[in-house]
Amino acid sequence: MAKSGPKGPPKFDRLHFVLGQSDPGESAIAKDALNGRGIKHISESGASVERLFSALDSEIVDLIVCDVDMLRDRFVDVMQHIRKKARGMNPFVLIVAAVDDSRTETVRRLVKAGVDDLIRRPVTSQGLFESIDNLMESRKPFVVAHDYVGPTRRANGRGEGPGGTPLFETPNTMRSRAVDEVSEEELRQMVDAAVGDLRDKQLVAIGAQIDFVASKLAETYVAAQSAAERHAEVQAMLHKVAALGDDLRNRCRGTQFERIGDLASVMLALTQRIERTSIGRSTTEVQLLVRLARAIHRALAVERQSVDVMSEIADTIAKFTGLH
Repeated sequence: MAKSGPKGPPKFDRLHFVLGQSDPGESAIAKDALNGRGIKHISESGASVERLFSALDSEIVDLIVCDVDMLRDRFVDVMQHIRKKARGMNPFVLIVAAVDDSRTETVRRLVKAGVDDLIRRPVTSQGLFESIDNLMESRKPFVVAHDYVGPTRRANGRGEGPGGTPLFETPNTMRSRAVDEVSEEELRQMVDAAVGDLRDKQLVAIGAQIDFVASKLAETYVAAQSAAERHAEVQAMLHKVAALGDDLRNRCRGTQFERIGDLASVMLALTQRIERTSIGRSTTEVQLLVRLARAIHRALAVERQSVDVMSEIADTIAKFTGLH
């Protein structure tokens, strides 16, 4: 637990940083500046994504300073890999992006990546420490959507996504180590607990998106029966539902939600059946898909004790449509 009473100066020597910079000279300058503040535990990944991931996989890192140009078009995907816990021990690691410009398109790209702050290149000790001090004091809560994990992108404090995705208070391990003097064991437990919560919220977010897209699919399917130009929209939505279902099935495998994964498998079979049939001849299957999507969402969000009932629903739908 955090110690009570007045705090002394931050324990910078406890912090774990990673520098991901394409310019060795800039990386050396940043490292020297951090060393001067007492931050000694610094890994340098250079321009290698695998070295960056390796550093994050080996320990709980508090802060990444990453040159956007190092990753170019991969920047958003790599940062979201970290945020979604596909790589690294700490998806809540603070991320500071170093950029050459602050044009609207650049900022929009950083927002999609889920970074906490940006600083201009070349990185100066003043700009770096100002960012570190601000982030150590406070950070934005996270939003967990089906396609994004990271600091909330809205200034009004509301959630994002269909129906508004609730915000998620995340650990700030930099503050916990340096200011609150949390032990390493407590820090690990805190991160592990938050990771469990993150994975739970990701399942709910995927379930909500499946429900949302399936409902839109049903509306579009009706319109497409009399408008051939809407056929491509139907196919695109079917592919989207299938991709979300496959993601959900993979996430549920080997967990307490295995039976919800079975629902996702039935949903995938339904989408394939609809896709193989001419528009207008699968109205019943589309309605079944909507009901199944709603059942999946409810099973994940509000009726987790009813997974047996959801399994019965899957069996009923599978028998009705002749999918098994």
